[in-house]
Amino acid sequence: MQPASQRTAAYGYLLFALVSWGSLYVASKYVLETVPSFTLLFFRYLIAVALLLALYKKKLQFPSGKKVRVYILLIGLVGYFLAIGLQLLGTHYCTASMASLITSMNPAMIILLAAILLRETITVKKGLAVAVTLVGTIVVIGNLGTGNTAIGVVFSFASMVGWSLTSVLVRLATRTVDAITVTVYGMSIGLVCALPAAAVESKLTGFTLTSMTLPVVLWIVYIGVVCTAGGLLFWNKALERLDAATCSLFYPVQPLTSAILSILILGEVLTLNFIVGGILIISGILFAVLTERSDGKRSIK
Repeated sequence: MQPASQRTAAYGYLLFALVSWGSLYVASKYVLETVPSFTLLFFRYLIAVALLLALYKKKLQFPSGKKVRVYILLIGLVGYFLAIGLQLLGTHYCTASMASLITSMNPAMIILLAAILLRETITVKKGLAVAVTLVGTIVVIGNLGTGNTAIGVVFSFASMVGWSLTSVLVRLATRTVDAITVTVYGMSIGLVCALPAAAVESKLTGFTLTSMTLPVVLWIVYIGVVCTAGGLLFWNKALERLDAATCSLFYPVQPLTSAILSILILGEVLTLNFIVGGILIISGILFAVLTERSDGKRSIK
């Protein structure tokens, strides 16, 4: 068991990460009106990697173990490049609240992937929680609502699956390597992959740096510093100290933050389908992680 002080700190990391990611959907919705998705991805990693390297004085050594190197490579490719790139595309074609809600299915997907990759048993309670979450998603998708498209939902769902896989990989990698090493090298891989994608995207869309206004630049800096450097590092630090199921308990904070900010800043209107589906999704998530924790406590006694 982790000492109480370390667990408390980990909970603080989780709250910061999930609140920052909830605000990310609103911030990126504004920026994506001007900057293409993978171009924004490149900028946010460039800022985040530079900031973390400047703050972290020690020289980071790339892990020597073959297995952990594969984990970090997959974290960079699948998580930081594909999953987050698709997240930005999904946010572009959906409302911020819809994209964030679909992403909140991560805990249920983590349970499924942990069963496949880590051979963990799916209990009846876990299965019920996954079923409720999926029903909620069907309810939400059944009426896309104003500002949402099918392709946006598909991008957001694919992003959610990719990020769930990445969370399992981060949990495995941080058993032998510290969180900042995983974060910096993972983001560096994402940065390298995003560069050619951004170049092609900018050529196809005609995007130039001169098209960015000062508010857009300031939002990009916010996304790079708070949502990327801070959010990803603190999420990884939490996974370093807590199991993935416990971390997933905090996921409902993300769509809640996004929904509130979307109403206040973007003027979005929440449909009845969204509210009902959201309640089902968050209920399934909370049921899964709370029963996971209670079962874990009983097994310790």
